[in-house]
Amino acid sequence: MSKQTEIRNFVEGILNDKGDSSGFTDQQLLVTEGRLDSLDIMTIVVFLEENYGVDFSDQPFDQNEFDSVESITALVGTLVN
Repeated sequence: MSKQTEIRNFVEGILNDKGDSSGFTDQQLLVTEGRLDSLDIMTIVVFLEENYGVDFSDQPFDQNEFDSVESITALVGTLVN
Protein backbone atom coordinates (compact mmCIF):
# COMPACT_ATOMS: atom_id res chain seq x y z
CA MET A 1 0.00 0.00 0.00
CA SER A 2 1.37 3.43 -0.89
CA LYS A 3 1.99 6.15 1.69
CA GLN A 4 -0.72 8.27 0.11
CA THR A 5 -3.25 5.44 0.41
CA GLU A 6 -2.26 4.80 4.05
CA ILE A 7 -2.57 8.50 4.88
CA ARG A 8 -5.89 8.75 3.03
CA ASN A 9 -7.26 5.75 4.95
CA PHE A 10 -6.12 7.27 8.25
CA VAL A 11 -7.71 10.65 7.48
CA GLU A 12 -10.88 8.89 6.35
CA GLY A 13 -10.95 7.06 9.71
CA ILE A 14 -10.68 10.37 11.58
CA LEU A 15 -13.56 11.81 9.57
CA ASN A 16 -15.66 8.68 10.07
CA ASP A 17 -15.05 8.83 13.85
CA LYS A 18 -16.44 12.38 13.73
CA GLY A 19 -19.55 11.16 11.91
CA ASP A 20 -18.39 12.65 8.60
CA SER A 21 -18.80 9.93 6.00
CA SER A 22 -18.86 12.26 3.00
CA GLY A 23 -16.35 11.39 0.36
CA PHE A 24 -13.33 13.53 -0.41
CA THR A 25 -10.53 13.78 -2.93
CA ASP A 26 -6.84 13.73 -2.10
CA GLN A 27 -6.66 17.40 -3.14
CA GLN A 28 -9.64 18.55 -1.08
CA LEU A 29 -8.82 21.16 1.59
CA LEU A 30 -10.19 19.45 4.67
CA VAL A 31 -8.96 21.94 7.29
CA THR A 32 -10.02 24.96 5.26
CA GLU A 33 -13.47 23.40 4.81
CA GLY A 34 -13.73 22.77 8.56
CA ARG A 35 -13.80 18.99 8.29
CA LEU A 36 -10.52 18.59 10.22
CA ASP A 37 -9.58 20.66 13.28
CA SER A 38 -6.39 21.22 15.27
CA LEU A 39 -6.89 18.09 17.39
CA ASP A 40 -7.26 16.05 14.21
CA ILE A 41 -4.00 17.55 12.92
CA MET A 42 -2.24 16.50 16.13
CA THR A 43 -3.62 12.98 15.67
CA ILE A 44 -2.22 12.96 12.12
CA VAL A 45 1.16 14.22 13.39
CA VAL A 46 1.36 11.35 15.90
CA PHE A 47 0.38 8.88 13.17
CA LEU A 48 3.13 10.18 10.87
CA GLU A 49 5.73 10.10 13.64
CA GLU A 50 4.84 6.55 14.66
CA ASN A 51 4.45 5.09 11.17
CA TYR A 52 7.05 6.95 9.12
CA GLY A 53 9.59 8.05 11.70
CA VAL A 54 8.95 11.72 10.95
CA ASP A 55 10.20 14.05 13.69
CA PHE A 56 8.19 17.26 13.79
CA SER A 57 9.96 18.67 16.85
CA ASP A 58 12.44 20.58 14.65
CA GLN A 59 9.97 21.51 11.92
CA PRO A 60 8.15 24.81 11.63
CA PHE A 61 4.40 24.19 11.69
CA ASP A 62 2.40 25.17 8.64
CA GLN A 63 -1.26 24.18 8.80
CA ASN A 64 -1.45 24.28 5.00
CA GLU A 65 0.81 21.23 4.87
CA PHE A 66 -1.93 19.26 6.66
CA ASP A 67 -4.89 20.61 4.67
CA SER A 68 -5.21 17.71 2.22
CA VAL A 69 -4.09 14.12 1.83
CA GLU A 70 -1.94 15.23 -1.09
CA SER A 71 -0.17 17.95 0.93
CA ILE A 72 0.41 15.58 3.89
CA THR A 73 1.89 12.98 1.54
CA ALA A 74 4.16 15.61 -0.04
CA LEU A 75 5.32 16.72 3.41
CA VAL A 76 6.16 13.15 4.42
CA GLY A 77 8.03 12.73 1.13
CA THR A 78 10.26 15.69 1.94
CA LEU A 79 10.96 14.54 5.52
CA VAL A 80 11.47 10.80 4.99
CA ASN A 81 14.39 9.39 3.03
